[in-house]
Amino acid sequence: MLPLLLALAQAQAPATPLTLEIRVFLGAEEVSGETRATIHRAGDRTTAVAQLHGRDGRLSVTVPAGIYDAQVVRDRDGRVLNIRWAERLVVMPYPDEGGRHLEVVNFTNGYGALQVKSSRQGASPDVAVFAAGDRTRPSTPVADRPGDGYALFIVLAGRYDIQVKGGARPAWHTDIEVPLDRTRFWLIQ
Repeated sequence: MLPLLLALAQAQAPATPLTLEIRVFLGAEEVSGETRATIHRAGDRTTAVAQLHGRDGRLSVTVPAGIYDAQVVRDRDGRVLNIRWAERLVVMPYPDEGGRHLEVVNFTNGYGALQVKSSRQGASPDVAVFAAGDRTRPSTPVADRPGDGYALFIVLAGRYDIQVKGGARPAWHTDIEVPLDRTRFWLIQ
């Protein structure tokens, strides 16, 4: 499956590279500013494609379409606090992403991420996320960062319902899976 995805990514590669953004969390707390990342082509850990430092709170790099592995290391005051590998990150020219691909890495086991974006250009969508079938307690979104254009939810892996606010009445998208250790992208029309 991996060689097929890689061949497809290379065959569809645009002339312009893509932006890979990595956000790093410890549970629901963002720790990207204390993290550095080393990006490798999938399966090749001998030569790094890029080395990133999150001092400004952002970890992003321009890469060609492909499949990547990333090692993220959180440190503070010269001490390594956490190390984690994120493997087989598929970065392709998905039409809904506009050349920017987000991957979330969490040092705490059991989590996944849900990135919600509106098909209309502009501000982050007004959405709420609830555990599937339980619409009493919404999950708390990660604080928006200016210019991101998406809402991000760091939640335990599982199934969720998305409430899209605005308009005459809220719309619901039900039973959306947020996979373990992955970032689910959801586009709202």
